[in-house]
Amino acid sequence: MNIKDLQNKDRPRERLMSIGPRALSDVELLSILIGSGTKDRTVFDIASNILQIYTLPQLKDITYTKLIEFKGINQAKACQLLSCFELARRGSQKEVDKKSLETAEAIYKYIYDEIYLQSTEIIIAILVDCKLKPIKKIVDHSSDSFQIIIPVKKIVSEALAGQAYGLILVHNHPSGEVTASKADITATLQLKQILYSLDILLLEHLVVCPTAYYSMASHGLLSSSLEYNELGDFLEKINY
Repeated sequence: MNIKDLQNKDRPRERLMSIGPRALSDVELLSILIGSGTKDRTVFDIASNILQIYTLPQLKDITYTKLIEFKGINQAKACQLLSCFELARRGSQKEVDKKSLETAEAIYKYIYDEIYLQSTEIIIAILVDCKLKPIKKIVDHSSDSFQIIIPVKKIVSEALAGQAYGLILVHNHPSGEVTASKADITATLQLKQILYSLDILLLEHLVVCPTAYYSMASHGLLSSSLEYNELGDFLEKINY
């Protein structure tokens, strides 16, 4: 149905003005952003087509190239949509940035947008100040779907340059398995020792997937009493 065929009170813009944006459907909201249709496709058709292929969370990462593949989305409309999506993403992130990353749950929420659609492993290093508020986020992508290598030199260099009080590591397991592997723990403890020698604390390492996370700190794997040379015995105690 074309918007022109609707009564004024039933058109998306009029409905938004009278009852507010929260009462509108996803298709109606996207239709307002798109603005108009084409000779052979209504604005509702275009919006519905986009939402059949991309979920709302996925729209924030859609590219210009992908967007203009849709019939009815020209250069101007694509730029307008991408600007809206990016502003929404930045606004959401700034709210999270204000909070201290004192808990595993807070950290998980902070990095969720970075990891939930990833098909390969990535590692994120979050530099924090003494109040555990983020200073900088370093994202390193892996070329391997099943293994991540901690970029130690890059992390150390950034931590020193940013005068970080501490560091939080996060990496994802796209498979959905969130327990830390022996390799994960070994690499983490090696980095912990390096950072400690530079007076920087490794506060946490989360292993995450879209629905859950595993905290190494909560499981005692970053305890100051655990020396690296005790790793073998320790791993045996936790059934590795």
